[in-house]
Amino acid sequence: MSHTVVVGAFAHETNTFVPDAVTRADFQAREEYLYDAVPRNMRGTETAIGGVIDVADEEEIDLIHTVSAFATPGGVVDDDTYEFYTDLILDAVRDNVDELDGVMLPLHGAMVTESDSDGEGRLIQDVRDIVGETVPVVVTLDLHGNVSGRMVEAADALVAYETYPHLDKAKTGERGMRLLLRAIEGDIDPSMHMERPPVIAFQPKAYTPNGPMAEVMTKARQLEQRPGVLKVNVLPGFYHADIPEMGYTIPVVTDDDPDTARDVSRELAEFVWTKREEFVEEYPKPSEAIRTAKELQAEMDPEDGPIVMADFGSNPGGGGASDGTTVLREILDQGIEKAGWAIMHDPEAVEKCLNAGVGNRVTTDIGGKTDDNHGETIENVDGYVKAITDGRYVNTGTSHSGKGVQNDIGTTVRFQCGTNDSVTVVLAPTRASAFDAEIWRHIGQPPERLDMICIPSLIAFLGDYETMSSEVILIDTPGTSAVNPARFDYERIPRPLFPLDDLADDAYPNWD
Repeated sequence: MSHTVVVGAFAHETNTFVPDAVTRADFQAREEYLYDAVPRNMRGTETAIGGVIDVADEEEIDLIHTVSAFATPGGVVDDDTYEFYTDLILDAVRDNVDELDGVMLPLHGAMVTESDSDGEGRLIQDVRDIVGETVPVVVTLDLHGNVSGRMVEAADALVAYETYPHLDKAKTGERGMRLLLRAIEGDIDPSMHMERPPVIAFQPKAYTPNGPMAEVMTKARQLEQRPGVLKVNVLPGFYHADIPEMGYTIPVVTDDDPDTARDVSRELAEFVWTKREEFVEEYPKPSEAIRTAKELQAEMDPEDGPIVMADFGSNPGGGGASDGTTVLREILDQGIEKAGWAIMHDPEAVEKCLNAGVGNRVTTDIGGKTDDNHGETIENVDGYVKAITDGRYVNTGTSHSGKGVQNDIGTTVRFQCGTNDSVTVVLAPTRASAFDAEIWRHIGQPPERLDMICIPSLIAFLGDYETMSSEVILIDTPGTSAVNPARFDYERIPRPLFPLDDLADDAYPNWD
């Protein structure tokens, strides 16, 4: 028996410390597919919507496509943009409500709009108000979502990524879609409960292959083996958002068993609490990090692979400006050779290089132009334009941003500067993440041939870069994506929270 399902993918990770609002143009610059363009462009991609489509194709489900839109993380989503995309979804639900069997929403979980700190919760609730209580609604989330009570109440089930870097996006879409089909067919009747351990996990410590998050995820998978448990979600949240919903959440989905959902959620939340100190770390500042990298570089074998570094504060994947200069300045000042930095968001430098042309030398100022938070502009950098591309490439690696996903970052320049012109800086006019190493190859620089690479990122870059690296160095840099939450002035988040507040061992749990 065929089923009819409305599907709408609308995702944004909102950093409320970024002053500029996100508009439809920002979504169009990254990803905007409407109606039939959704399956044409997203089928077979390593994305949640790609996983949903794969299951629908296999099970011959009639998907009513509305939108697949994603913008690079940034400030709050302006209300007009939010209404435009959500209306596409809501109109399709209204127009098809009489024959509708279910609704599938691949979202993020950390969207904040100009007028609502809980953008996903509002959308899910609006869908629920249209379809009533009998039509199941399933939502997939990024594990950096800040889950609200409204989201838990309005959805039948939440299904979050299990990996960071996010290498299971398609699998998450598949899990969510199969759970929805089971609910449609009456095999299950989902119920949920969520707990909030008062812990902020430094984002790099949410890395799932090892460390405390690996242990939490292992326990989550074990708890899923209990009778009636359908999904144990672990979301460390996104602490670059000053909102009441910010925080670590454990939403558990069971088959019509709210007591088990509560017990499992609480057991895992208590486990997170016992490991809270392991979710906090100190990282080297730029000068120390580059000195360390330089020492390692001197001992490297050419076959070892590059030292791969992360500039935390400038990370566009968390709302950073992608024009941080503190690490690049140290690379230049310490005379590092065979190094690379990508992606540097600098439209002015791009234009200057375009005017000079390929093969010509140019002196230009680089970075530090968005605001005063990411380091001062590096002035009068002498170098030459090695290559210019249209900035279009397709992800080919095991990438956080999804294998097969298309990128269009605008006219992009490979700028050679520094000692012996051996430092490659990838300049682009748009703020974009270099999560997939194809960014280097498409501009003629095999990343494996560099000794040292720096990516503005927190941890997501490891999905594609870790296997090629000889060493990984994480760097504490300033910016709107800075790693330490103590750098930010919060006014609306729930308090107390560890490590911002000094909490005794018995401060949690305190069940009512």
